[in-house]
Amino acid sequence: MGETKELQLDPSVNTTRPAKYNGPAYFYPFTYAKRSDIILYVVGTATAVVSGGCFPVLDLVYGIWTTAIVGGESTSDIRRTTNIVAGVSLGISVLQFIMSTVFMCCFSIASARMTDRLRRAYLSSVIHQDAEFFEKVGPGEVGTRMIKDIASVRAAVGEKLSILIWSLSILIVAIVMAFSRAPRLAGVVFSIIPFSFILFTIVGQLSSKAEGRLLTVEGQASTLLEQILSSVRVVQSFAAENFLAKKYDAYLQRLQKLAKWRSLVRGMELGVANCVTSLIYSLTFWYGSRLVVGENLEVGLMFTIFYNMFNALFSIVTILPHILAIKDSGTISAQLLQDIERVPKIDICRTDGARLWNDERVNAEIELRNVTFSYPSRPDHKSLDGVDMVLEGGKVTALVGASGSGKSTIAALLMRYYDPSSGQLLLTGHDTRSLNLTWLRSQISLVSQEPQLFTASIFENVAYGLSGTPHELSPDPSESQLQDARTRVEWALKQAQAWEFVCNLPEGMDTRVSGARTGVLSGGQRQRIAAARALVRRPRILLLDEGTSALDSETEQRLMLAIHKEQEETGMTTILIAHRLSSIQNADRIIAMSNGKVVEQGTYEELMALGGVFSGLVKHQMS
Repeated sequence: MGETKELQLDPSVNTTRPAKYNGPAYFYPFTYAKRSDIILYVVGTATAVVSGGCFPVLDLVYGIWTTAIVGGESTSDIRRTTNIVAGVSLGISVLQFIMSTVFMCCFSIASARMTDRLRRAYLSSVIHQDAEFFEKVGPGEVGTRMIKDIASVRAAVGEKLSILIWSLSILIVAIVMAFSRAPRLAGVVFSIIPFSFILFTIVGQLSSKAEGRLLTVEGQASTLLEQILSSVRVVQSFAAENFLAKKYDAYLQRLQKLAKWRSLVRGMELGVANCVTSLIYSLTFWYGSRLVVGENLEVGLMFTIFYNMFNALFSIVTILPHILAIKDSGTISAQLLQDIERVPKIDICRTDGARLWNDERVNAEIELRNVTFSYPSRPDHKSLDGVDMVLEGGKVTALVGASGSGKSTIAALLMRYYDPSSGQLLLTGHDTRSLNLTWLRSQISLVSQEPQLFTASIFENVAYGLSGTPHELSPDPSESQLQDARTRVEWALKQAQAWEFVCNLPEGMDTRVSGARTGVLSGGQRQRIAAARALVRRPRILLLDEGTSALDSETEQRLMLAIHKEQEETGMTTILIAHRLSSIQNADRIIAMSNGKVVEQGTYEELMALGGVFSGLVKHQMS
């Protein structure tokens, strides 16, 4: 299996916010150009201009040769002129080869370097954004911008920009040469150029719209097909094959209609090109022949003007789609700029804030004082409403309640994905907003109901938990550092009751797993790997947000015993969020929530004796 190259943040990209950019959006990627890139652009522009200018020069050479052929010169003069023209043409061809190679390489290399820095800056900005950002921009959209959109920007500031400059040089030199050599003939023939520009613009817009509609429907059809194939068992279980086949067929029928319209537009493009070409032929030779007869215009000069105008037309046809691509690049760059320069309300780039302890044993007590909170996407709904609670340090506290009662919201506030709308969340008496955010998150480990693993080995997945600790693996770890990490990962896997099944895998800890919810691991095994990732850093606070929901009772009990042992050794504070109430019987304290409020709290026995909300939940599950 080939190795995949991972995108890593440029070490030169620090966590400070860049200065605001106020220029045109298209030029924003050029702010990532270094001196060497600017030199490449200058060299590329110069060679593109020379390369483009060579085409009209060839037109002049062909005109001189044509004049010699039809001018009644002797055979020896014609042979001599032909040899000279052939030599000049060969020289221009060699020059064209060199210049074209140089300008394309310069633009491609410079644009690749520049957009690689842009991609790193975008990644750096996105991974430092707060949860509010990801409520509006999903991971799929971020992935599209990272890969597809930045690739479009690379093409626009590289290949397409170079072709645009090359084509403009052809257009300008051809028109200047034509008007300087035969202004009357050039003026008459040039009248076709604006007409052709309008035609090509109209047809180009029609083509762009037709292509856009087709791609939209293709995307919808592909999404439906992906959903069908990824859920084929569900489809079969509901006997929905015919229904979904008809739904997909409806997309295919729309695609057929749109494809016919696109074919018509493409036919119009070819028709317009042939029409304008024929007009240039007709007008040049009709009016040119009159000037040859009436005003002694050289035949070769007439051919030079013809080739000049033909090259001008060719350059316009080339320029238009590249201008559209560059315009689209400006729109993309504006969105990238907005995301990169967005300063989150909870900014992990900030280096201020208190660090309460280093490595000493501390019982991290957590307190919520009259906390009210609403998610940005639902500002009118209070997920927490005046909550007061204390989560004792070094103890196991369980949060229970129906879905939507606010349990997971407390975990999100503790991780500082969000801040309370009002009230305070305190860690050992300090408001979490006054603490260093990186330090705060390094003290907490979270295991969620649906843990996200990375496409990597089990060892690498668990070792990610060492990030932000003194034992964090460097990109190129030494043998001793790697061995230390493997020892810690093995310990964590044993604590999470995962060591036994990991040893039975083909390559043990080095077995690669998929980041998607498919592959060699079951749901329970994935949760245990996630638990090992949480435990390997020896956190001060452990959050289990339905983190054992996929485990069988025996495995869950062994895992909880290991957590209790770790808690006794290190003073770790544990917070359990669970629907399965049998898993929290041994918690030191249980807090029952409903509609964003605390309704009951106490030990398991106390709450059962109370006969309230918690007792009702237990009886409901038992029944």
